[in-house]
Amino acid sequence: MHLIERYALSTGLKIDNPVIAEQFFPTACKNYVCIHASAKDNLRDYDYWSEVKQLIDPHFKHLNLKTVQIGLEKDPSLNCDIDLRGQTNMRQMAYLVKNCDLFIGVDSFPAHLAGFFNRKMVSIYSNSFAACVKPYWGQRSNQKIIETERPNGEKPSFSFNENPKTVNRIKPEKIANSALELLGLPKLKYKTLFMGSNYKQVCAEVIPTKHSSVVGNNITVRMDLNHDEEILKGIIQRNEVEVILTKPIKEDFLSSGRIKKIVYKSEDFDEDLIKKIKNYAIPLSLICTKKENIKHLRAKFFESLINQCLEKDIIKQNKERFKHNLNKLKIKSTKKIICGDHIYESLYEFNNKKNEDDFFLDLDWLFVYTEGDE
Repeated sequence: MHLIERYALSTGLKIDNPVIAEQFFPTACKNYVCIHASAKDNLRDYDYWSEVKQLIDPHFKHLNLKTVQIGLEKDPSLNCDIDLRGQTNMRQMAYLVKNCDLFIGVDSFPAHLAGFFNRKMVSIYSNSFAACVKPYWGQRSNQKIIETERPNGEKPSFSFNENPKTVNRIKPEKIANSALELLGLPKLKYKTLFMGSNYKQVCAEVIPTKHSSVVGNNITVRMDLNHDEEILKGIIQRNEVEVILTKPIKEDFLSSGRIKKIVYKSEDFDEDLIKKIKNYAIPLSLICTKKENIKHLRAKFFESLINQCLEKDIIKQNKERFKHNLNKLKIKSTKKIICGDHIYESLYEFNNKKNEDDFFLDLDWLFVYTEGDE
């Protein structure tokens, strides 16, 4: 039963058509797609709108359709042709939705406007049954209602807080293909194979084999892959960084104030290095790479938390989770691998795809897909 029907039954009131008074708002274009990407509770905020837009933008341009983003000023930008976040009131928003060629958005008020105005629309649902909360008005032939995947009889959470968000189970091409179908266009030859839980976390790992001019936030220097202190010196002159070590570095680096955190990986830790790191109050994470040594090291450094290296376990688990031919897939990641002034999508790509373990170790940082007839 739809919520409106439930309210009508509970109150004894008759359901009638609402009256919505829209107000003119200039858009500088006649034909456009309205996109509303956010709701008041973030569990309905879909994290892959940028992937959706990347898939459908070329088709919109071919049809001379502009993209218009509506919503609150705090909503994440989708780099639409016209950005109206935070610039309209409810009546102006109603005008924009009423006059659009297509509406795409989350389960929120603008989706109900699109339904009432009988616009072609795609909307997505996660924490409630779509049948209960989807637009009540409008022709069903104009509506593509997408509900998140719920395997094994799983029910919606009916919650305002989900971790991880179930809406992110919806694959970008499902939204894109629904929009294209409403516009009478063929489906895309695109298939999402895996969306890593860390894919949207933006960071960079610098492999210090060549001098790099990298500047940014959330930079980790992988001294465990190549220990070059001269290159590290150049990087920390421009950035505050995290460093992954397998052996000691000079005290000058520790006293520089440019190292935010150290991850020290070894089968036997250097006691003097640990003392110096603590003296400079640098956050330290210790990882033992030899299982047989961990009890001894925990006793020796009892004031420090020492974790066991789980890389082999992670690789094994991810090989069970992802069973596709690695030769036929494409990869995107927001964790960039930087060497010199070259940028790679993954360590797997940096190493010329020679070691599959690199791929599986970083799987949760990756967006994996195929295109065309692959």
